[in-house]
Amino acid sequence: MPGSGLSGHSITRDGSPAPRDPDTISEIFSGGDHTGQLDPPRPGPRDIFRRRLNLKPWEYPELARYVDSIRHSYWIHTEFNYTADIQDFRVHVTDLERDVIRKAMLAIAQIEVSVKTFWGDIYQRLPKPEIGSVGYTFAESEVRHHDAYSHLLELLGLNHEFGTIHQIPCIMGRIRYLDTTHRAARSQDPREYTLAILLFSLFIEHVSLFSQFLIILSFNKYRNLFKGISNVIEATSKEEQIHGLFGIDLIRIIRQEQPQWFDQEMSRKIADLCHEAWHAESEIVHWLFQKGELEFLPKALVLEFIKNRFNNSLRSIGEEPLLEVDPAMLRETEWFDDEVITTKHGDFFVKRSINYNKRSRSITGDDLF
Repeated sequence: MPGSGLSGHSITRDGSPAPRDPDTISEIFSGGDHTGQLDPPRPGPRDIFRRRLNLKPWEYPELARYVDSIRHSYWIHTEFNYTADIQDFRVHVTDLERDVIRKAMLAIAQIEVSVKTFWGDIYQRLPKPEIGSVGYTFAESEVRHHDAYSHLLELLGLNHEFGTIHQIPCIMGRIRYLDTTHRAARSQDPREYTLAILLFSLFIEHVSLFSQFLIILSFNKYRNLFKGISNVIEATSKEEQIHGLFGIDLIRIIRQEQPQWFDQEMSRKIADLCHEAWHAESEIVHWLFQKGELEFLPKALVLEFIKNRFNNSLRSIGEEPLLEVDPAMLRETEWFDDEVITTKHGDFFVKRSINYNKRSRSITGDDLF
């Protein structure tokens, strides 16, 4: 397990010892190999699309932190115990709740099948060794996600459900807009590839899975169920957040280097892509709650939650938010960002605990003794 010099152990949701926590973000980003010891970038304007053969000096040393963030957060699904989760799924939920969990797991697994190649191919279009290192690191984490959800589907007896994916209109709608990303990624036009990064990072990595993450983790927060699965969800959600943040940084860099690309036409395309993605993701939510709503998490809250993530994604790259949200309803989902995505210091990169401590769910006296 990497990170042998890391701080002490914490406890997972199922009570088993968790791997060690990472160094803090300040420790990761200060000193070491990635800051303070770099040769200065070569003179002249940077061009992220221009091929560089030499390893050093790096032109984008600020991106190296993303490799560290994944390395320090390394996890595999076999670290967690799912025995209680199987019993929870079979016995401790209603038929309606079981249907919601089943659909959420299928929707997550389908995305994980579809996205493994994007990051691994990014060096072909942004040929800088430091960017390639991030892409390959992310691609490996996507494989771990895929393996984790494949394992969970098997444990819950849902393998056969994948045979019906093509019969579900909202899943096929999501696949169609995922295919938009793949088509743009194959384009030789750098502006089209920029749109591919934007769509993939902001709307797929930053939004697509998060309605399902919210739903499954709400079972743990409000019902104290699915502790093992919740560990996987927390681990995945933090890494998807890191992937999305990297994409945001890439878009910001491209915007600095090629400001003329980000004109009204580009904003119109971004808005169209956002509306297409919002339609696809809202249809997924309606399908998840097709048989009824959860007492502790109404459908309307989930829709507001993902609208807010779309808006935040747009703001992060300098675009105007497009979807109207209800601030009062959003406050009811703040626990997700407070307890799952962020840490005490709002540090997205410190994640090795996967919030495997008591902060990762509502605490009562029974939890402490």
